[in-house]
Amino acid sequence: MFDTKKGKYTDQENERIIQKVNEASEKGIRERVILKELSDELNRGFAGVMSHVRKLRKQYPQKFHSTQLGSSKEQRLNSWTEKEEEIVIETVNHFLDRGHPLSAAIAQLEKELNRTQGAIYQRIYTLRRKSPERFNRMPEPRAKHKKQWQYQRSLVRNLGGNDSISQRETAVSSEKSPSPVPALNSSLESPTSLPEEDLVLKAFERRFGKSNNLTRNKLLTLMRKYGHTRVSIALFTVQDDKEFPAAVAEFLEQYLKRDFV
Repeated sequence: MFDTKKGKYTDQENERIIQKVNEASEKGIRERVILKELSDELNRGFAGVMSHVRKLRKQYPQKFHSTQLGSSKEQRLNSWTEKEEEIVIETVNHFLDRGHPLSAAIAQLEKELNRTQGAIYQRIYTLRRKSPERFNRMPEPRAKHKKQWQYQRSLVRNLGGNDSISQRETAVSSEKSPSPVPALNSSLESPTSLPEEDLVLKAFERRFGKSNNLTRNKLLTLMRKYGHTRVSIALFTVQDDKEFPAAVAEFLEQYLKRDFV
C-alpha cells in the first residue's frame, strides 16, 4: 500500500481539481464519486481532497460552475426548498402505499435529490412531525414496557431494637419475592412461633444439611457473640466468599482421609 502525498497542492493539481469538478458538475455526477476519483488520481487522501475543494471554492468562486457538486447551477446550500419537500412527501406516500419499505423511498430520493440518506431521513422525520396530515401512513409507535420492580424484605428480623418490620410481614415477603436464598418458612413452622436461634438453625439445615450437637452449639455460640442478624447474613453470603471453595476442598480432603482409613 502506497502512502498518499502530503503537503501543499501544486498549481497543476489545483487546475486539475477545478477542471474535473466542473466537468462532473455539468454531467450531474455525485460529489463523493468525483472526490474519490480525484483522490486516486492525485494520490491524496479522500478527506484532504474534500477539504481542499471547499477551500478552492472559497478562494476562487468564479472558476467553479456551481457551488455544489452534482447540483444545478443555482446555489442550493443546505436549505430544503418547498419543491424538494413535496417530492419527499409524494415519494414516501407512493412507496408506502404500495407496501414498500421506507428505505426504498429514501434510496430513490437519494438519487433524485442528490442528498445523503441521513439528510433525507431527518427531513422525513421533521415533515412528519410538522405536517403529519400530509402523509398517508405514519409509523406505529413503539410499545413501551414498564419495568416491574420487586422488593424483598429481610428474611431475619432486625435484632438491634428496631421491630418496625414484623416477622409475619417478613414471611409474606419471602413467599412473594424471588430470591436465590430459599425461604426460611417454607415447609417449616411459622416464624412467629420460632425464636431467632431456631430460625438460623433451620436455615443452616436447609443450606448445608442437618447439623449435629457440636455444630448446633457452635452456631449458638456465634449468635451470642455476633448477633443473630450478622450470623444469618453471613450464612446466606458465605458462598460468595472466594475462600469458601478452599474451605470445602479442605473438608473434602479430611472426609476422604477419614473414610479411607
